[in-house]
Amino acid sequence: MNLVFFCKSYIGDLYRFMRLWESLKKNNPEKIPFYACIPAADFHAFKSVIVDHAAINWIADEDVVKSSPGGSLELYHSLDGRLSQQIIKAEAWRVIGCSNYVCFDSDCVFIRNVFSTDFLSPDGFPYTVMHQHKCFLEEAIVKNKTKYLQYFKEESKKIKSVFHREGLDFEFGPNPYIWSSRVWNDLFQKTLSPNGQTLWTAIIDTPTEWRWYGESLLLHKSIPLMPIEPLMKAFLYQWQVKKFKQSFKELPKLYLGVLIQSNWEFELDYKKKKISSIFIRKIRRLFG
Repeated sequence: MNLVFFCKSYIGDLYRFMRLWESLKKNNPEKIPFYACIPAADFHAFKSVIVDHAAINWIADEDVVKSSPGGSLELYHSLDGRLSQQIIKAEAWRVIGCSNYVCFDSDCVFIRNVFSTDFLSPDGFPYTVMHQHKCFLEEAIVKNKTKYLQYFKEESKKIKSVFHREGLDFEFGPNPYIWSSRVWNDLFQKTLSPNGQTLWTAIIDTPTEWRWYGESLLLHKSIPLMPIEPLMKAFLYQWQVKKFKQSFKELPKLYLGVLIQSNWEFELDYKKKKISSIFIRKIRRLFG
């Protein structure tokens, strides 16, 4: 398979996943295959509420873990889910057997029809989300949230040092990402393995899987580099949601969809939260 859609999810994001799935069904005229990866323990819950679940190709987290060099179920269960999900997303190609995959989070929503040409060049190679993050950083500076500029510079410096690269800082997200199995394989075979590492140790040390992918591509040139801007408009912080709320209807002219970080849509959480937790999240949403 040259291209598939992929989403890593879990029980807490069930309702968000359902929304993603409904939007994908309406906007996928080419019927590009859709793969979903969840913990084995969550299969019953997902399939009991998704009526047409048979149209989805299901994968268990545990199967990806078993196929991943350096992975073990013991290690998988010991990690914070925010770490383990990065590794599973990056290693999913080993189980799917695809050349390229578009990797979504559950909080993505399609807002127009999508085609393989949105993700692949005429030669069949995937585009790469790659830019200097100026749009977001400008918004952060205007809102006097300069700490995000510092975070970006620090993360970039750390991952660039692994690949002995100097020069400009690049952002390779936000998701959805268009990923090639060649790039992930070269990262393991040419950078990590010779140094006694695996993707597990790499992401545990520096948990930004999209940067590992992008910097590896720049070094090893596993595929032709064809940079594009983000596929979806990402609203990672509440101050972004407030700013763009009036222009949502115009977004299909530029983007395939939108991504609203789950902190700002906690009403869609599958599991009920403690009242204290809900109150704190409401305050955070109010003040951005």
